[in-house]
Amino acid sequence: MKKIFVLTLLVSSTSIFATSPPLTPQNLEKYKGNQENKMSRLRVSLAVSSNNDQGEINISNFTLCSTITCWKAEVNKPVPIVNSSTTRGQLVADVLIPMNEQLKQIFFEPTTGKQSIEGNLKFEKVVKIEPEYQGHTLYIVLDKVSKGSGVFRYFPVASSALPFNPELKYYLIDPKFNQTINLNSKSMITFPANFLPEPQLFFIAEHNVGKKFPMLDIYPYLKGRGDLKIKLAEVNKGSNSHPQNQVISSIRYSEITSSNTRVINGSDTPNTAVLEKKSLWLRLLNILNLE
Repeated sequence: MKKIFVLTLLVSSTSIFATSPPLTPQNLEKYKGNQENKMSRLRVSLAVSSNNDQGEINISNFTLCSTITCWKAEVNKPVPIVNSSTTRGQLVADVLIPMNEQLKQIFFEPTTGKQSIEGNLKFEKVVKIEPEYQGHTLYIVLDKVSKGSGVFRYFPVASSALPFNPELKYYLIDPKFNQTINLNSKSMITFPANFLPEPQLFFIAEHNVGKKFPMLDIYPYLKGRGDLKIKLAEVNKGSNSHPQNQVISSIRYSEITSSNTRVINGSDTPNTAVLEKKSLWLRLLNILNLE
């Protein structure tokens, strides 16, 4: 796979108080399916660093600034809360931005409501809008402070970005939580809490390379604290392709531990073979929570 330059943004400076952008912003156009000349696609998502927040957050507009230019994305609506523990985020903007921009900070305009977002965040590393990619995806991680009487103000505390490809799936890993990612093939990856010091966006891709167990690509390639636990499902055995009246289904796994995210090469020989068999009635009991 072509090596991709990682855009990882750690917390440099954050504020929950409304601060105006240093320059008058220009408006960003929404992406409508076509990539215009000298423009790149930028997708911005929000995730709350929590596992139990609920409801919606009111969001006004936000502005992204480089040293010489600021760009405003109009949102002006309540958006559903997505907890970072789920590894997902809530898309709030899909816009076109000039190639070669170098974004350094984000500003959220204050707004009203029981739950709303405001504040600004300076990025430790510049987000470079590089022309060689189809676009970029940027995740902003939020925390909150109580204002009393059930009123909460959310503010940005961290962020992470990667080049965007619509065929890839992206996952946000928050060091607060143990997080397990279940892939379509029934393969699983578990990130332990505090594996990394800050929230980090990954893409994970599986490839059938003609072996019994697939190749797995977990990118970016980073050294962590503790070990990932990886269970690779045997190719064509983990999918839900068996007839409904089949009484026994079997999945063979290859189990791997790793202290860093990397490429796991496809193999015919599992590291640790685990054969799981469940009868139809047992699976039904699981569904009914009677097991």
